[in-house]
Amino acid sequence: MAQNKNQLVEQTLLPSAQSHLAEEESRLQLEIDAFEEFYSRLDEIPEQSCRTDGGTLTKTFRTQESPTHSPQEAVKTAYQETVLSVKHWQDAYNEDTPLESIENEFGPDVATGLNGGAETWSSLLWNQLHAASEEAIETREQTLKVLTAEQQQLSELVCSLDEIGDELALIERGHYTFDDRSNRLQTIRDQLEQVTRSQQAYLRQRETMDGKLFLSIVYGNFKTDYPGLSALTTARQVFDRIELRHWAGMN
Repeated sequence: MAQNKNQLVEQTLLPSAQSHLAEEESRLQLEIDAFEEFYSRLDEIPEQSCRTDGGTLTKTFRTQESPTHSPQEAVKTAYQETVLSVKHWQDAYNEDTPLESIENEFGPDVATGLNGGAETWSSLLWNQLHAASEEAIETREQTLKVLTAEQQQLSELVCSLDEIGDELALIERGHYTFDDRSNRLQTIRDQLEQVTRSQQAYLRQRETMDGKLFLSIVYGNFKTDYPGLSALTTARQVFDRIELRHWAGMN
């Protein structure tokens, strides 16, 4: 059966991989936005408890949610209403409470401080929350850059395979003379080899960025860790079939 325009790419995992990456990018951006909102909410919470004559009475303060929150409860409420409100959070991380999530994101020391009484609230804990929030944002921003680079690499591969697929479709439909088809098939073979070398070079570079972490973050829930190489394998199989038919005089 003759190839139609772009059918070669549709036979690969590239469209699914691009959709997967786009979804991951969207999720990461939602998380970044949520942590940035949480960070802003922290600035509404007093850095220190207000005490009188050696007592431990925490001064009440007003937030958008309640006029009388302790600082710890205000932090947990802010976290619940920002980070834990991200629509995919529960499915992705399986965290039910602010403290559970805060411990995983910010560390046990921060979670312990938030679980204590008024005496555990301090400027140190307040600063730890800010620093940990900044780190959570920066980590996700770095991951987003990695996803963007991977998406760009796949887009370039799609363009290359689109061109190859269009040419293979013409050859399979019997366009050109026999000699022209032979020459064009050799050109396509060279193109596939060049694209494969470029993909392998990119993957070697990717591995230097902590390959296992990359794969767990980017392709942990996908069908393959290497959609680019998988697509090139499929393209080569299509090429081999068409070339075989050509030399058998069947095109």
